[in-house]
Amino acid sequence: MSQIAAMPDFETLNQALSETALQFHPSEAHGLISGVLSGDLSGKAVWEDIVMGEEDSPETRVLLQTVFQASAKQLQDFLFEFQLLLPPDEEALSLRAEALTLWCQGYLTGLKLVKVQLVGRSASDMTEAIDDMIEISKIHYEDVVQNEEDEAAYTELVEYVRMAAIVIYQEIHDEHEKSDKNSKYLH
Repeated sequence: MSQIAAMPDFETLNQALSETALQFHPSEAHGLISGVLSGDLSGKAVWEDIVMGEEDSPETRVLLQTVFQASAKQLQDFLFEFQLLLPPDEEALSLRAEALTLWCQGYLTGLKLVKVQLVGRSASDMTEAIDDMIEISKIHYEDVVQNEEDEAAYTELVEYVRMAAIVIYQEIHDEHEKSDKNSKYLH
């Protein structure tokens, strides 16, 4: 059994993506991959062409596959080890807040790519998590001030988004398991 490589750090992914045609933000790319993983049990790499564009850099493809595999492992095996790929804490709070909004935008795009309904859903924990991510993706990060209050709010939002992604992943996968069990009895 092959070992899954560790998740690359923010700067490594940032450097690789800056050399692609579309120059995705690393957080947005990780969000997109995580959203696809949450909604697509087959593991198809529908995200690859979107993130890479027409670019055919083997090194960047390998790096993105590592992000995909590491994220899949975190979500599948160790749900609470799943972490958002965001800039390090040393970066300005406004840059980290921007990255969080981009992560959420990427995540929602990933869900949409794999046909997860985002609006008009019936009430559930997943619906609340999706609705909250939609709101977080609209945060005006330019208004964020580097102070203890905003730093604490950012930390809470990161943890909330992380847990929301886990809830969404788990609920979608539970729905698929129930559907698979029911279909076995219908045949």
